[in-house]
Amino acid sequence: MRSFLAINKRNISLYFRDYSAVFFSLLSMIIIIVLMVFFLGDINNSSLIDAIRLVPGRGGDKDIETIKHFSFLWTCAGILTINASTVTHAFYSNMIKDRTGNCLNSLLVMPVKRPVFVLGYISGAWVSGVIMSIVTFAITEIIGVMKGMDVLPAMTHVELLLLIMLNTFVYSAIMFFLASVIKSQSAWSGIGIILGTLSGFLGGIYFPLGSMSSQMQSVVKVFPFIYGTSLFRKVMMMPLENTLFSGTPEIIRSEVDRTMGMDIFIYDNQLSQGGKIGILIAVGIVFIVVSTIFITLSKKKDR
Repeated sequence: MRSFLAINKRNISLYFRDYSAVFFSLLSMIIIIVLMVFFLGDINNSSLIDAIRLVPGRGGDKDIETIKHFSFLWTCAGILTINASTVTHAFYSNMIKDRTGNCLNSLLVMPVKRPVFVLGYISGAWVSGVIMSIVTFAITEIIGVMKGMDVLPAMTHVELLLLIMLNTFVYSAIMFFLASVIKSQSAWSGIGIILGTLSGFLGGIYFPLGSMSSQMQSVVKVFPFIYGTSLFRKVMMMPLENTLFSGTPEIIRSEVDRTMGMDIFIYDNQLSQGGKIGILIAVGIVFIVVSTIFITLSKKKDR
């Protein structure tokens, strides 16, 4: 336990002392919010307004204002998913530096079991990711309130905190595995560029899932981004959806949820919230096991 805590403290301290890493962890959030304000929001707003106007007497100023808040929360939910991946990627930059500076070998020769070493790094990334994701959520909610949106219910905050913890766990495990395989800082930076470019697309932020072709939807569903985003959206947007779709046929809400990615279907079968959570937990556990095996075999090979 002492070794586990020592690894945690060291890595968390290194991350938060690097202000540039912390800033670039939040850069994706800033870019996506700017895109939403100037481009993405109008695209989603027009589609939702057209849908709600199918109901006689709906589509007035109040509905339009609610739809603007809907689009804002829809994007913010995606930001929480992407933020977990970018923060954990930035966190493991220090692991790459340790490798290139031969510090990692010194850590690996410590009398520490490989699972403890792996979990020490992953838990450090998890703590940092959770903290930064909470900060991100607080910033986005403050912006929403300034735009006239109501503060989310207390229970919604609790559910979102649990989802943040789960989502960050998944990317902490995935990024650790990648950091174990990558040997240079330039390659790790390349991973970051690819991640920043594709994460918004794979998380269904730039384009709603329902607007993609069936082939592209299949590709997106291979990656965990869309499942985390869907979980966040379902929880974060439920109070607003209850207001927006009050008095409308259930089919409208169902179609909007399917098109906008709140509901995900696998072979025409709708995934439950528990199913999405199960997929994310399974992904995280698999990458922890694979990373432990890889680190163990790599150490034996070095001998």
